[in-house]
Amino acid sequence: MMLARNTAVATPARQAARNVVVHGLKENVARLAPITDVAAVRIPALGWQVPNVEGKKASVAIYAHLASKYGGKLNAAAAQEGLALYDEVVADARARPGAHPNIDLLLQVIADGSSHQLVVDKQ
Repeated sequence: MMLARNTAVATPARQAARNVVVHGLKENVARLAPITDVAAVRIPALGWQVPNVEGKKASVAIYAHLASKYGGKLNAAAAQEGLALYDEVVADARARPGAHPNIDLLLQVIADGSSHQLVVDKQ
C-alpha cells in the first residue's frame, strides 16, 4: 500500500490513546491502566493528595493516567482530558462546587492556566 507524503498512519498505540475517552466515568476508568501499584497521586506545591482507597480509585486512575501522558504535569491540556474522563460527573461538579474537589482542581487549572507537578507514588 502506498501512502501520500506526510500521511500519518494510526498505529495501535495511537488508536488506543485516542479512544481512552469513550462515554461515562465507569467505562472511561475501565480503559485506563491498572492502579494496583499506585499508593497515591499528589501535587506537592498545593499539598493536594488522593490516596488509592475505595471511593477515590477513579480519581487516582484518572490522575495517574494524566501524569503518565503529560510527563508529570497537570496543565490545561491534561485538565481538559481529565474532565472528559470524568464525563457525566462534571455537570454535578459545576452545579455543586466543592462536592467534587478533584474535578474542581481540573476546572481551576483550566481557568487560571496554571501548571503543576503531578506525582504518582508507588506502593
